[in-house]
Amino acid sequence: MPNMINLESFAGGALAEKFNDGFQEVLKNISDLNTDFKKKRKLTLELEFQPDEERELSLIDIKVKTKLIPPIPVGTKILIDKDGNGNIVASEYQKQVRGQQYMRVDEETGEILAEKVDTKGIKLIK
Repeated sequence: MPNMINLESFAGGALAEKFNDGFQEVLKNISDLNTDFKKKRKLTLELEFQPDEERELSLIDIKVKTKLIPPIPVGTKILIDKDGNGNIVASEYQKQVRGQQYMRVDEETGEILAEKVDTKGIKLIK
């Protein structure tokens, strides 16, 4: 059976162009290290035909749909507390040095409010 159309030149090259755009999207998503490499991606090339009543002519809509994988979520932890004025504050929890302690400090005086804390080598930075 002979080819009726050339996919490269169909619709003035729009069919091939739309396919290539979608293909590039899929490849970019695959190469993104923030996505799950195990999950499948999908590219669908859809031609929708709308014939006229005489069935001598048909309008064709060309659509390319991609199903990509979203980025892998990134998690972190925050510490939530109140400052000396009763306002809620938060800061990101960073990995602690072994043996390091948390302590409450009076924000105006710099005085350590916790009891029995070894303050040797601690500097208060404002």
